[in-house]
Amino acid sequence: MKRGFIFGAIFILLVVVAILVTVFIFKDDEVLTDAVRFKEEYEELNGKKTDAGDAYLELNIDEDNKVQYVNTEEVLEILEDGTGIIYFGFPECLWCRNLVPVLLQVAENNNYENIYYSDCYDERDTRHLDEEGNVVTDQEGSDNYYKILDALHDYLSPYEGLEDDNYKRLYFPTVVFVKEGAVVAFHEGTVESQEDPYIPLNEEQESELETILTDGLNKIQDNMCYSDGKC
Repeated sequence: MKRGFIFGAIFILLVVVAILVTVFIFKDDEVLTDAVRFKEEYEELNGKKTDAGDAYLELNIDEDNKVQYVNTEEVLEILEDGTGIIYFGFPECLWCRNLVPVLLQVAENNNYENIYYSDCYDERDTRHLDEEGNVVTDQEGSDNYYKILDALHDYLSPYEGLEDDNYKRLYFPTVVFVKEGAVVAFHEGTVESQEDPYIPLNEEQESELETILTDGLNKIQDNMCYSDGKC
């Protein structure tokens, strides 16, 4: 009887250990999957050309990058009361491919873990201006996309071509720095001096972009000393 009890206890203990090990393995795989998935999606276009026949900028992304995929509902939760960096973009975006290496390097340099990545390209609305000057909606955006527009309304650029600043649009790439639900920094595009996304950022442009993104990150981390020496 006593021996049977001991064997039973050992069996139960082994089962519990196996479950715990499985949970931790799957948890690690989930984190790793996001990083590897991001790497593969962006590097998949290396050596390929756009529909216009131009080569995509080649990227070499570390598989230990800090990217975590989020859907638009999770984006709204971060904007409501979360803290982190939200990167809006997609692999085929030429400007995004210039920004991504700098953004990842900034996170790496500062040991920052929370780059939330949202590819909501297909959730955006599409509109145009007809010959009579009326705004025509070709495709409605998702409910969550419109909520994101409302949450970021004061920071977003007007929808180009509609001649009405009341219509806003989420352009890519956009990086939003959020602290406890408050937008503390916002950046759209790369740098003003980059006119052609097929031409990679030069060292000066990379440094400028790195400064912009680092200043935004500092506002999240309570490190209020910026690149211009002000604290």
